[in-house]
Amino acid sequence: MSETIRVRACMAVVEAGTLLLVPHYQTDAGVDVQWNLPGGRVEFCEGVEAAALREFYEETGMDAEIVQLLATSEVLLPERPYHSITIAFLGRLTGGRLQAEADHGYGVKVPRWFTAEELQQVAYHPPSIVEKALGFSAA
Repeated sequence: MSETIRVRACMAVVEAGTLLLVPHYQTDAGVDVQWNLPGGRVEFCEGVEAAALREFYEETGMDAEIVQLLATSEVLLPERPYHSITIAFLGRLTGGRLQAEADHGYGVKVPRWFTAEELQQVAYHPPSIVEKALGFSAA
């Protein structure tokens, strides 16, 4: 059994009532595409805020600043084995231009802005953090 705990950092940016998400493919969600907050693994000796900013830029091409801590979440799947902790920040855009992440193992990943209504039609993760960022609770 692997005793590695994955620490992830991500950032939620809301502009004009829309939330920026990136597609993830081949997930356990049972759908072709699951939309996630831009983020990823914290590297050794990297702070979680720095990781959130780096990952946001890598996945969207945009610069942002952290406004506040948004939430934390944890996934425990001992049967796989898998254990991850996610630290999510609320951010604000400061520059850059929205672009796809071309050099990804699953192909080109094109970020997209979603309204709360549009999110009802797609799979997204992590639900509690995405919903908190938009200030709504999905039915």
